[in-house]
Amino acid sequence: MSMSMRTRAAGDLWSVCRRAAPGDAVRWMTALASHLPDCARSRCLSPADVSWERTGARFRTPSGACVALPGSYTAGAREMYCRNVYLRTGLSMPADGWVIDLGANRGLFSVWAAVTGAQVVAVEAQRDFAPLIQALAQHNDVQNRVHVEVGMASGVTHSGSAVGLLADDEVWASASHGAPARPRDLSVPELMARYWIDQIALLKVDIEGGEFALLAAGDDLSWLEQVNQIALEVHPDHGSPADLAESLRRHGFTVDLRDNDGLPAPADSTDVSYAYGWRR
Repeated sequence: MSMSMRTRAAGDLWSVCRRAAPGDAVRWMTALASHLPDCARSRCLSPADVSWERTGARFRTPSGACVALPGSYTAGAREMYCRNVYLRTGLSMPADGWVIDLGANRGLFSVWAAVTGAQVVAVEAQRDFAPLIQALAQHNDVQNRVHVEVGMASGVTHSGSAVGLLADDEVWASASHGAPARPRDLSVPELMARYWIDQIALLKVDIEGGEFALLAAGDDLSWLEQVNQIALEVHPDHGSPADLAESLRRHGFTVDLRDNDGLPAPADSTDVSYAYGWRR
């Protein structure tokens, strides 16, 4: 195991102890101990996460809010709540205002925002994730603060060219929760108008390469000036992280690019995995 992987594993171990409820942390640590050979072979800690799939788990998030996950929702919980990949460079989860979650999946980030106090628009391209998001919101008694939209978040095409993983017809056809046909694009300005949003406290983006269409330099990105914080998962196979960062800087953001371990990454590097932006 490389030094970076050992460092990440040690950080995850510490963060699970800090963020998971005591009983859930103990179950995870016990599973980790019993699956050490599997973890070493796979070079990840996911074999230990299986302990949460059987019983569910509760987490005290970095914002101080508590989120309860049924067992079927726990995949990705360690990354989301313990490693805190979306807010780890000083961004904060708003206690009020609006959060827009592009690429909401099962709703782990959306529900975290809602239990912290924000109103949330959860946008997901795969239709069958929508009832799962709503069910998780209800499980945490925040169903009135999570508004689900099925759409592509403008992450399919730009200037007639396919952008992003889900723009590939074969990938879309094999998507686990998608409908046969893609839903229509939904732009951020359209969402803002629909929900009467004049300021976005936090925009989270994880749309599998579609971020390069969402923030394409040739488009009108004036709406970015109504965003206070932005967190993006970056997929360099689909575009230039340097161009993406420059688009954000032109609209007043301080930008920080990081690799998957949370270390600073040069803009011209394929190691860029996350981009964080905030206003001074």
